[in-house]
Amino acid sequence: MSWLPWLLFLAVVAIASWAVSEIARCVRWARRALLRGDSTARPRGWLVQALRLEELFVSIESRSANESEIRAAAARRIEALLAPLTDAVLVVDAQDRLRLANPAARALFGLNLADTGGPIVPLVRSADFIDLIRRVRVEGDARSTILLNRAPLSDVWIQAAGARTDPEAFGEDAAIFVLADVTALKRLQAMERDFVTNVSHDLRTPVTILRGYAETLAEDQATMSAEDRGRFVQKIVNSVGRLQGLVEGLLALASLETAQGVRREAGALHVAAREVAEEFAARCKAAGVKLELRLEAAHSAADPVQARRLIQNLIDNALAHASGMSLLTISTRDTQNGVELSVQDDGAGVPQAELPRLFDRFYRTDKSRKAGGSGLGLSIVRQVAELHGGSATAELAHPKGLRIVVTLPGVE
Repeated sequence: MSWLPWLLFLAVVAIASWAVSEIARCVRWARRALLRGDSTARPRGWLVQALRLEELFVSIESRSANESEIRAAAARRIEALLAPLTDAVLVVDAQDRLRLANPAARALFGLNLADTGGPIVPLVRSADFIDLIRRVRVEGDARSTILLNRAPLSDVWIQAAGARTDPEAFGEDAAIFVLADVTALKRLQAMERDFVTNVSHDLRTPVTILRGYAETLAEDQATMSAEDRGRFVQKIVNSVGRLQGLVEGLLALASLETAQGVRREAGALHVAAREVAEEFAARCKAAGVKLELRLEAAHSAADPVQARRLIQNLIDNALAHASGMSLLTISTRDTQNGVELSVQDDGAGVPQAELPRLFDRFYRTDKSRKAGGSGLGLSIVRQVAELHGGSATAELAHPKGLRIVVTLPGVE
């Protein structure tokens, strides 16, 4: 019978271990219910009844349900407030689960309503954004510019700012993030950097030439032959013309940006086309280009000054960059909404991939860089078109060349 005490001891240890385990389970449930609104069934059993915990657990369960309803109502109010915003808004809880995403956020990340409540990491697929969440947890608020990879969609740059949010709506340590798409701004900044580099070079080159030839003329004109003097003077004239073109392009853009409206005159577009074509006749002839007008639209209306600027830049752009061109055609036709102006060359054209960016300010193709272009001509064309309430597009011509189409509203 010596083993009987050991059996009793083991039984007591087993009962005590079970009791401790049950008590720990009850405490964990109570903690989750009070802090996180845990919706799992409350603990039951002999021990709960023996310790008279049933009433306490019912009270905790009721309180948790009430708090969950309060949180849900607060979340719905916040979601209704955020829905109209154009900036993306996300709310992430303490367990890194997505609690709220307004329509702009769902569009940005490609989310749907079923993703709410899921882990945020696979939804955003951005290590930088996850790092921002961690920083908000530690610092209380943080911001960052993030490159968001959205394959197969195009990548975007976002300006993200995060801060801790209302614990009554989303629980302790929840964070809200506001994200603005700054892709266009990033692209513009890159183009402006390129522009500064390009314009610095374009200004430096003619200025250097001007100074060099002018100094040579000043020092050696008495001993120079007439032929050399004439060649030096022509170099100076060419450099001045290049400087003038660049400065006029910048001034044209500045005036278009500050313009408040246009003064429309019926037939002004045709008048401008004929006058500008005559002005460019000598240059076209020298370049071996036939300039042809096909003006058929009867209802064209445009600002006389801006119409001249529009056609000047279209012709100048073609002469400067359409290598191998022999024919340049300017045509107009009536459309349902106004008039369509088309300028088509039979030159080498541009790669298909570059068509969408031809009108971007400061953008220059490889050919334009070699030709010394500033990337302003077609940007001015688009500005003039939009100032009239129209648009400008580019397409490849057949069998070769480039076609620029400008649409302007007709006479009302």
